[in-house]
Amino acid sequence: MRYARLLVVGLLLTASACSEEQGRFPVVITSITDDGKPFPSLPVTLGRTPAGHTGADGRLRLRVVGKEGEKIAVGVTVPKGYKLAPNQPTSLVLRRLTDIEGGSGRPLPIEHIVKLSPLIRSYAVLVRVGVPGLPVQTFGTDQGVTNSKGVAIFLYHGTPGDELQVRLDTSRHPELRPQNPTVSFLLSQRSEAYVVRERFTVYHAPARHHRPTHHGPTRL
Repeated sequence: MRYARLLVVGLLLTASACSEEQGRFPVVITSITDDGKPFPSLPVTLGRTPAGHTGADGRLRLRVVGKEGEKIAVGVTVPKGYKLAPNQPTSLVLRRLTDIEGGSGRPLPIEHIVKLSPLIRSYAVLVRVGVPGLPVQTFGTDQGVTNSKGVAIFLYHGTPGDELQVRLDTSRHPELRPQNPTVSFLLSQRSEAYVVRERFTVYHAPARHHRPTHHGPTRL
């Protein structure tokens, strides 16, 4: 009987110790684009439980109940047109963090950052060739015509990592060399500006020399 009573007390102490290990940890989930802009209204889950949506500042503030050192998976619903940036953590660890500056001792939140990258980016292309009236094309699509100073600019929407080909159509100017030059770029992971420069020369066809035509009797 005494053994049974000791066993019950031991179980109660064990249960009490487990409950004491549980705590509420302040957590901030921050969602941003890969260029650092806040990403609002992003659905967030902790483990398998919906935790809420990020606000206008890209942050979701909450308190998580758990044990010190516990690892919790952080999931998000990636919206259409975006993807998760590579090489970022997918979980957070519950730790007691304290602000030691000024001796305040106030608890600090556990911060977790989610980065999102757009699938399509915008790229500015500036064309400087010094020849007016040249159509500028990308993969057979007209993007503009060079102005009176031989300059054109357009915005191209493409997938990072893809190749961009810019072609200058000289079909109406057979005297120019080179004919229909093409410049290629590898689209960066960030939105950038590209410059197309080309030096044209004018080709002059050599004059044809005609043999004189003789009229009258022909010597045999």
